Amino acid sequence: MISLRTARKKRRAASLILTPLLDMFTIILIFLIISFNTEDYGFTLNKTIKPPESTAQSIFKRGVDVAITRAGVDVEKVRVLPLADGKAAPEAYESRLAEPLVKRFSEIYQERFAADDVRPDEVGDDEELEVEDDAILIIQADKDLDYRTIHLVMNSAREAGFFKYRLAVIRK
Repeated sequence: MISLRTARKKRRAASLILTPLLDMFTIILIFLIISFNTEDYGFTLNKTIKPPESTAQSIFKRGVDVAITRAGVDVEKVRVLPLADGKAAPEAYESRLAEPLVKRFSEIYQERFAADDVRPDEVGDDEELEVEDDAILIIQADKDLDYRTIHLVMNSAREAGFFKYRLAVIRK
């Protein structure tokens, strides 16, 4: 019969088996690397604009980049409407539309978003409006810019079919 002392001496100390643990971490790491989705939004802040500051946070979604500077309105880095010290021609404010902007926004909307979209004025009272999530306008505007100019750009975009807007701001 084995004595109690010799039985205790023969037991090995518990050890941690690392191979299965490392295999598990490797599989998780490979899964995360493969499923990680990076997307280049192509959004760059116009250097001549100083946007307002905000504490609001939202998820960045891809959209049509519009920069409103004192010199003009750029749609996706192409000057579409020249401005004089941040202001458009008086007739644009009277009609509440800038025809060059409406034309360019309409072209972009038709190219990218107009497959089977429904306008808000075509929706009945008992129907819900479903606007394509990607049809978003991302507006960069200087914080000292006249609001009428920003409103003119937004009205022109609405006329072309854009009903969702995001204003680019600097995080506080």
